[in-house]
Amino acid sequence: MDLMSKKLAEILDKMEELKKESPYNYCDRWCERCPFETQSRCTLYQNEWEQKLTCIAHGREEDDPEITRAVMERQFADAAEGPEDFIDDEEDELTEVDISEPQFDSIRPHMEFVQNHSLPKTAQEYLERARSFLEQTYYDKNVAEEPKHHFQTISWYHTLLPVKLQMGLAGFHEPACEGDIAIYHAVGQLEICKKAIRESVAAFRHLQVDFPAFKTQILVLLALLHNMHDRIQALEESA
Repeated sequence: MDLMSKKLAEILDKMEELKKESPYNYCDRWCERCPFETQSRCTLYQNEWEQKLTCIAHGREEDDPEITRAVMERQFADAAEGPEDFIDDEEDELTEVDISEPQFDSIRPHMEFVQNHSLPKTAQEYLERARSFLEQTYYDKNVAEEPKHHFQTISWYHTLLPVKLQMGLAGFHEPACEGDIAIYHAVGQLEICKKAIRESVAAFRHLQVDFPAFKTQILVLLALLHNMHDRIQALEESA
């Protein structure tokens, strides 16, 4: 094992320790498919479950905004950030910002690195092609249960992948200091991307059999996924 691989192994080991303390920082946010053992340790899952149960207990829909906000205000009572900050953070991940603004001075190098990197462009191309595929084969269609599982996998991960990829790339704009939590977080996000790719590849492999008319589209999507996986792996090795 070379020095880069050794360092990456150390980072992954440390990341596993951090995942035990805060699994929600290193997950794909698909709580329904998350193992119970992890759910039981996940503060985010426990909070969201409490929000849903409280809504139901009040005779409302499980995502009722009024009840949900009230529960979140109590849950965040002792935290540095309130529910408004949490909601804003979630939205910031998905929206573009003008990095020339003064408030972004400290993180501008990170953001410029992400914006100028070629991987997000590949992820965006994959997202658009995957969405087109899903619109033709799955959305608003009557689909049997077995292929539906694979379509759900592709649908979930095709939007998550670009977001997590950008978050991960932000930690690689410059060498991280020893023990820097940012590098653990960055590799953690890239590991989520690799999981998203693996799960999506497996789903496409299954759908190839049932949807031969879309063979060419699927092959292009698989090529994009494999391309991103190899480049993410190389990026991690450079940590």
